[in-house]
Order: sequence, then C-alpha cells, then structure tokens
Amino acid sequence: MTLSSVSGPSGGGNTITATFPTTTANPNPIPTGTQPTVQFQYSGSGSSACGAAPKAVTAIGGTGANTTAGVLTVNPADVQPFSTTRLAVTVPSASYPAQVDGKASTINTTGLVLAGTQTSAKWFLCVYDAGNTLIGTATYTIAVRPHITSILPTSSPAFGSQLITVNGVGFTTTANGTTASISGSPLKDIKVSASGTSFTGVTTAHLPGTGLTMQVTTQGGPVSSNDPDNNGQPQDSDNTTPDAPILFTYSNGISVTPASAPAGAKVNLDVRGVGFDILTFNKSTDPTNDGAHVFLVKDAYVAASNRGVQECTGVKVVGSTELICTLDLTADRLVPADSSVDTGNKVAEGTYTVTVVANGSTSASDADAAPTIVSTGSTFTVAPY
Repeated sequence: MTLSSVSGPSGGGNTITATFPTTTANPNPIPTGTQPTVQFQYSGSGSSACGAAPKAVTAIGGTGANTTAGVLTVNPADVQPFSTTRLAVTVPSASYPAQVDGKASTINTTGLVLAGTQTSAKWFLCVYDAGNTLIGTATYTIAVRPHITSILPTSSPAFGSQLITVNGVGFTTTANGTTASISGSPLKDIKVSASGTSFTGVTTAHLPGTGLTMQVTTQGGPVSSNDPDNNGQPQDSDNTTPDAPILFTYSNGISVTPASAPAGAKVNLDVRGVGFDILTFNKSTDPTNDGAHVFLVKDAYVAASNRGVQECTGVKVVGSTELICTLDLTADRLVPADSSVDTGNKVAEGTYTVTVVANGSTSASDADAAPTIVSTGSTFTVAPY
C-alpha cells in the first residue's frame, strides 16, 4: 500500500492516508462496512516485515526493550475507511486503552515515540482485514518533532535574495530533507547544520507584507513560526498565555545596480524589485503624467513637492522582478515638473534614493501617487571615482 506521508513526528497526532492496490482476485481490499485493524510494529530487533496476523500489543515509550520490540494497535476510532481502497489513520499521540482483536486492552500507550537518544526510528504500518489477514504494509519513519526558536533576520526586501538563519531543533540533515517557505514563497539554497539545530536559506520574491508565517517541513513533520514550539497549545501549555509567534516581513524595497556613478555621467540602471509587470510606464516625457515613473530623489519623495532631481527614462520592464532604465546625471531637473533648477546643471554629488512610483501625478490627494517601491536598499550615490 502507499502512504500519503512516509514519515512524521515523534509523539504522533498527525493523520496519514493509506491507499491499497486492487487485483482481479481482490477488487475491494476494504469491504464496505468493515473495520480494519491497524498496527505499528517496530522494525528493529531483526524484524523485517509485518506479522501475518496482528501481534500482541507491547508497551512502548521511554527507553529500553519495550520500545525496540514495540507493537502498537491504533484505536479503531482513529482508523476511518473512506472507500474500499483508502483509509485514514491518526498516528497515536496520547494514552488510551489499546485494542487487541477489537477488544479493549489494559495496556496504555504513550503514542508512537522515539526512545532514548534516537533521532529517527522506522516502523511497519500493518493493516489487517476483519478476519485478521494482512492486506497492506508500508514503512513509516518517526523523527524529532521540529521546533523554531529564532529567525534572523525576520525581514527581506520584496525581491528576495536575503540570507536568513533559522534556529531550532529537528531539522533533517539529509539532502532536501528540510524545506521552508514564507507565506508560500519558498526559501532556496537551504543548508542544514550537522547537528540539525539550524539552517540557512535565501528568500525568493514576495509581494510586500507584514505578519507573514514561515512553514518548515522536515522528516519529523511540519512546524509553523505561528506556533514555533510546535505543540498546538498556548506557550508552555499555559492556556492563559498565547504562543509568541515569530512573524516575517517583506519590505517594499528595490535594489539598484550600479549603485553609484560620477557627476555628469549617463548610466543604465538595473532595478530589482517585485510587481513591475503590473505598472504602466508612459513614454511621454512629462514626469507628471499618470503613468509609472522611476525618479532619483534627494531625501523623502513627496508627490506634490519633492519629486526628485532626475528621472530614469527609457524604462524597459524585463519581468515582474526587474526593469532597466537610463539615468542622465548631466541635468538635475525634471522637465517640465521642476523649472526652478537651471538647465544643464549636473546632479550634485551626494546620496539619493531611486524611487519607483505607480503614478506621476503631483496631487497630494492622489493615493496612486505614493511610492510603490522605496527602500534604503535603493540608494544611489553620485560621486567622483
């Protein structure tokens, strides 16, 4: 049979599905109206397969032989067939009367857990029909349930490319064993430390936003930074104290290459950000038109007054995350938006901000005139080499 997930957290509590193949001789492995018996049988101590019939239940949990020889029967209430070829199983997570041959046993379990210093353990998932005949087997591995203790830093420019470090426990060290995303945007180039207590990754592009959640998936299951201790309960199991989530921010920022040029030069800028493909850059030379613009601004951009000293023209949108344009530093005025500066003056030496706006309107009441992408990461320096 095939499992929806071949691994999960120590301590259980997660639900997996099992799908059974059909044959001409057995087109309905789980006849309608029947209740299969499901067992987890430890694969250690020389065991290489499920028993032909359900095994006697032995206590598991803690350390020692009870775990390495453990057999755990899943409570029938946690086994739900939903077709003749599929069933759902909730991996045991808490003490309950175990079931043997459909009857309550006096043996209590503590869920499917690692023993001693184990960081992972392989079990057989064994399914028996109503007549206690084995009808399906699969291997299932439990591993340390992951936790997140910190994310450094907790922000990235919208265009991504920010290296971040995630600290915690239970991160799988095997290749591609740990994956992560922030509000659906995956981290790339993930590298896990040998101890499994931290990993690094690089953010990918995401629209600007705050209060975003990181999701990490490991062999021991998923963990969300909204519940970083991964217990599904308020912090420290105190029902009066909420968990302290670790939330992420994508700032409304851009990067510019090159980031400097000498006064009086003409330079082509490569601007990286996000959302450029939804902007309309009007080819008119009027910087006050209602199209999108790229301005070079001293201090903060103000639509009605401080619009900048020059416009980067000839904008070509390469895609959602990149555009290129030409910045002419031989003149420090926006024609005809700013006639107070003499024609022909070079842009003065200093540090400026490259500012992308969705609308060149000078009206302070025009919401679209606000900068769409502004960041200290977009500074451009005019200086001699």
